[in-house]
Amino acid sequence: MVQISEMMETLRPYCDDEVRPAVERLMKHPMLRGMYRYLFGEEALEQELARFANIRTVDGIQRQFSARVVSELIRQTSDGFTFSGLEHLRRDKAYLFVANHRDIVLDSALLQWVFSREGYTTTQITFGSNLMSGQFVIDLGKLNKMFTFYRGGSRIQQYRNAALHSAYINQVILNQKESIWIAQRDGRTKDGDDITQTGLLKMFAMHQGEVARGLEQLNIVPVTVSYELEPCAGTKVRETYNKACGLDYQKAPGEDFESVVAGLIGAKGRIHMAFGEPLNNFIKESAVGAKDANELVQKVAREIDRQVYRDYRLFPFNYLAYDLLHASSRYKGLEYNGAQAEDFVRYRTLCLSGIEGDRHVLEQLFLRMYAAPVMNKIGEARSGAQPGKCAFPGLSV
Repeated sequence: MVQISEMMETLRPYCDDEVRPAVERLMKHPMLRGMYRYLFGEEALEQELARFANIRTVDGIQRQFSARVVSELIRQTSDGFTFSGLEHLRRDKAYLFVANHRDIVLDSALLQWVFSREGYTTTQITFGSNLMSGQFVIDLGKLNKMFTFYRGGSRIQQYRNAALHSAYINQVILNQKESIWIAQRDGRTKDGDDITQTGLLKMFAMHQGEVARGLEQLNIVPVTVSYELEPCAGTKVRETYNKACGLDYQKAPGEDFESVVAGLIGAKGRIHMAFGEPLNNFIKESAVGAKDANELVQKVAREIDRQVYRDYRLFPFNYLAYDLLHASSRYKGLEYNGAQAEDFVRYRTLCLSGIEGDRHVLEQLFLRMYAAPVMNKIGEARSGAQPGKCAFPGLSV
């Protein structure tokens, strides 16, 4: 336990007394100047940098830097951001927000923006070790309440990391009374099908031993983010295609960071974030009828999925993709019109340009990515319904 306690210290975000040195390091990095120039323009550059240089606390970073940056990103790269479900939360309670994951950074950044705007305490956020490429990224992440989440390694190392993560999450929520945001699965959802990994839920409860009690006391709340335009759509299709082909795709150095930037500055259309109902009562009731811990974990995972599918905000392109994938006109005239259909075809062509591979397969994967939320909402994705076969060995869309 002493060893885990010592290791947890290496995971945590920065404290107030670490803010000033980190801010001074960031001020010397040209990327900070470039980011401010992009967001606020040349005329306001020096004034904005001076404002940043004077920040001395983590709360100051959240409200004077991060909230303003996200506000600008919403204004410049989206057609509006809405949110719902805050009535399910108490301001004096710490929660574990388990969220679907569409963009590397923006998903959690939007949640922090909501909490800053509405006067809630912001959360800690998981920060994948694969993203920690250089001091600039580390400083920016840990200033923004991100804690290190180790990925990869041998099976033994993965188990040790899971025990460490579990201890840290329980410490933050139960003892520090601070909320945490974590994605429902490793990595972004690339095929549009949001599924909670049961291993993640088992990890939550490892530190407590008893699964039902371990999950219940963490105050788990599902969170659903919906983007009208899928962040990094072309990149996601390429990765899905390569995986389906069995190609050994190796990410280039800095590719994850490039995806972060692309997700932040790319067009997103409309965005909605929904906070679901806490799972405490569901877990308590489900534990009574569950035959073992595995069955309970499965039930909790499916309840998170159910709330995500229910709360996902569908847009015209989602319905269009569903009809094209099924060669149907089920939603034509109801959820989209002819002009939107033409826009979608042009958008798909643009996203897939430059991606090598079977064009039909790539287009089917693109449609599947956009159609999956519709299929999940109407219960087709895991009900055995077949939305149509792609002309590609071993790949069903």
